[in-house]
Amino acid sequence: MNKTHQHSVGGFTLMETLLAVALIGMLISIFLTVFVPARGMVQKALTKQESDRVVSILRAELNTVRESERAQGSKSSATGKYTCAFDKGFYWIQASTKPSTSVVIFSYRADTKATQREDGTFPPIPIMESRPGKDTQLVSIACPMNDPIHRKDIANAVGPVFLVKFTQIEPDNTGKYKLSRSPGIISKASTPQRYFSNESDQNPWGGAIFFRADFYLMVPPNPDRYKNRPWSRVGRPIFSTNMSIRR
Repeated sequence: MNKTHQHSVGGFTLMETLLAVALIGMLISIFLTVFVPARGMVQKALTKQESDRVVSILRAELNTVRESERAQGSKSSATGKYTCAFDKGFYWIQASTKPSTSVVIFSYRADTKATQREDGTFPPIPIMESRPGKDTQLVSIACPMNDPIHRKDIANAVGPVFLVKFTQIEPDNTGKYKLSRSPGIISKASTPQRYFSNESDQNPWGGAIFFRADFYLMVPPNPDRYKNRPWSRVGRPIFSTNMSIRR
């Protein structure tokens, strides 16, 4: 006598499958609701931290006159010699009429075993060279793109390179403030000495220049690519801030 054996095959019913799909969908919704906004907040905080760092580098450099930049006499010039920090800032703003002479901000690994250069900085270690140890340090700097000492350092930058456009903020006929029509144009005077003389007679704060600094990501970080490029072809700034220089 033959016996027929029935084997049951394990599996999920349609209802169980639908419940599992619904549960997974609910978990995904919870994840997107809780973690995605948190990630965005972290990224925003990191972006704010980076922008604050870049602005602080620029502000510190605008308030410093290095020995290699100090004018021998009592008159500053647009060739990189200044009597005070106000004069330096004045000429840096004027040089912002075009990207090729405007200010760049970047970091590089300095070779502390090498001989210091004229401005007191060490030369960079080539970006492709790995040299861990105590003979290097990360240096952040702000300087004109056509700076004779640091122009070649840009190729060895660590991290992003920022290009800065300066546009004066000046009062209009109604007493409100507005942006100048063109970057690098300083109204009322062509030299810091004349500007200070004019402004100190009219304003209680003396010779002060208010301006907006627009920060662009320099891509690629190659000064030669910006030689004849106007600001209109640089793109859009990634962030901006209002600043001032005072004497």
